[in-house]
Amino acid sequence: MHYDWGLRAIKSVLVVAGNMKRAEPSLTEDSILMRALRDFNVPKIVEDDMPVFSGLLGDLFPGVVVERKRDMKFEDVIVQVAVENKLGPEDEFILKIVQLGELMVVRHSVFIMGPPGCGKSSCFQILAKANKKDGRPTKIIDINPKAITSDEFYGFIVMATREWKDGIFAHSLRALSQEKDDNPKWIILDGDLDANWIESMNSVMDDNKMLTLANNERIPVKPNMKLIFEIRDLVYATPATVSRAGILYISDSSGFQ
Repeated sequence: MHYDWGLRAIKSVLVVAGNMKRAEPSLTEDSILMRALRDFNVPKIVEDDMPVFSGLLGDLFPGVVVERKRDMKFEDVIVQVAVENKLGPEDEFILKIVQLGELMVVRHSVFIMGPPGCGKSSCFQILAKANKKDGRPTKIIDINPKAITSDEFYGFIVMATREWKDGIFAHSLRALSQEKDDNPKWIILDGDLDANWIESMNSVMDDNKMLTLANNERIPVKPNMKLIFEIRDLVYATPATVSRAGILYISDSSGFQ
């Protein structure tokens, strides 16, 4: 349900490939494209589908073997933070945290998906604490869109007085966008998707990065701001919604929950 191979996915792979080419101009284009396709798509592939995906890459790029680029210094910080928070530094767990960080470089909206208890919350919490230890304090605002109505989430006009009442999401997004520093700022939307609230997020999640409210106010999502959706599945999401975000899928068979 959460796989998307449309134009937005292609654009994201090309952005990743461009960054890699600028960072390592000596690599061949085959190697760069293979690594971009692998590193950007592996986070969302379900464990059972990995052999199929690896086989497809092997057919497209026969004989091309490129190691994943790793920032060992930052990975050591992640391991240290995980141990401090009494979480086992399993390789699979650390990999998911690193993949979440890599997705955020390319996409400002990320779905963290998986069954309950698989470690979704721990992934972004450990990444935020590792960022802080690395000199980038991360501000997090956690909202459950399912606990409130759409009017309370976005805001609404009181028809009797024509007065505008701010919603929680609009208020939080505006407050973060007005802060002057460049430190990471994340809004965690911790609640399953449904058409009542997610469809109004389309212009926020795509390249416009702009929330337009019913009172015609426009609130921008700045480069240091990210939207993280912590969800179980995308059963009630439209293909348009699925294509607008990077996806990190955490399997409950990974053994680190």
